[in-house]
Amino acid sequence: MAKPRTVVVTGGASGIGEAVVQRFVARGDAVVILDRRPSDLPVRHIETDLNDRASIEAAVGGLRHPVDVLCNVAGVSGSSPVPLVLGVNFFGLRHLTEQLVPRMNAGGAVVSVASTAGWYWRDHLEEVAKLVSAPDFEAGVKTGAACLDTGKDAYTRSKEALIVWTSQAAQRYRGHVRVNTVSPGPVETPLLPEFYDSMGHAELDPLTELAGGRNGRPEEIAAVVEFLAGEGASWINGTDVVVDAGAEVAFELAQAEAV
Repeated sequence: MAKPRTVVVTGGASGIGEAVVQRFVARGDAVVILDRRPSDLPVRHIETDLNDRASIEAAVGGLRHPVDVLCNVAGVSGSSPVPLVLGVNFFGLRHLTEQLVPRMNAGGAVVSVASTAGWYWRDHLEEVAKLVSAPDFEAGVKTGAACLDTGKDAYTRSKEALIVWTSQAAQRYRGHVRVNTVSPGPVETPLLPEFYDSMGHAELDPLTELAGGRNGRPEEIAAVVEFLAGEGASWINGTDVVVDAGAEVAFELAQAEAV
């Protein structure tokens, strides 16, 4: 049996985060969730607000043992205000990771849930770079709020920023821990109605159709998170793994009339 690890999961009380927790618990790992709400699963809970720098630092200080795996799963939809979207989806995640990585065991892994909404980061790299280069939580939220008008725009930029920052972090922490992202398409979670409200059926329905007529399931995303956190993914670093049944690339090719 594999050696038990200490795994920290943000947003572990519901949705994809809960499915991630279930997989690590089944494996025999010791799991700590950082969430505003406790989990129904037999895991330790530290109440944490990822939109609050002090709360993040208190959570890190409350961890009793060195960590092997960090799974950044918590997030909010584009239905939320711009500062909240930026704070939770990127700047809080970044601050937590930067605080925790020095306390992680060598050979560990960080896996963050991004989104196929971040697919076009190359087209927006100049704007994304402003977020990624922001020196701290407060400055980053202020920078983003000054140039983003809607929660939907903030959601897209936060996920693009996460993908770009992950590539940089993978080099910074190379030799200590691996850092990767998973980008799901639409997934059947309690947040999905909010995504339809903010993005609209016109944007999301074609992806569902191209994915075979259904949305993803939390356990399907969790399986990829678990893989990236394990030894079988030892040569995957700084990579964004898209998990959407091929919908996004099919959509892109159709739009470009390339095939």
